[in-house]
Amino acid sequence: MEQNQSKKLYDYHVWANKQVIQHLKQMPENILNDMVQSVFPSIHDVLVHLYTVDIVWLGTMKGNNFQDTIAEVERRKSEITGASIDEFEVFYEELSKEFYHFLSEQHDFEQIIVAEHPQYGQCEFKLADLIQHVVNHGTYHRGNVTVMLHQQGTRGVPTDYVFFLLK
Repeated sequence: MEQNQSKKLYDYHVWANKQVIQHLKQMPENILNDMVQSVFPSIHDVLVHLYTVDIVWLGTMKGNNFQDTIAEVERRKSEITGASIDEFEVFYEELSKEFYHFLSEQHDFEQIIVAEHPQYGQCEFKLADLIQHVVNHGTYHRGNVTVMLHQQGTRGVPTDYVFFLLK
């Protein structure tokens, strides 16, 4: 996958996250933390998960040590746990800036990223594939948010890739 396509996919990820956050800002405040029967106990927990896993993958792409990345995730997770939707917006924006800075320094999206994982050992991934994974992971969990909103008697917001292309 070429650089432009990888960046476009990441642009979509950022756009879709913003769509969800803007939608949640229009909802009653309790909707973020209300408990539901789902993969996660609350929408808040989904947003924390999505944010922290994006940090893991950015650290992986950068070639950071896995334990150092996990320590960074734990530090940042403590900052975002209990966050309001307005605070989530700021955290997500700052993280996307980190991604964009990293992506702007990359010239070969076919380069191999070597990562050491405590369970899976040494893994090799193309940078473009990791970006695709970040986007797919986000899409999956934005779907969780939509289901959780439906369980609470409200609607989700369209974040399909085609809507991004039509914007």
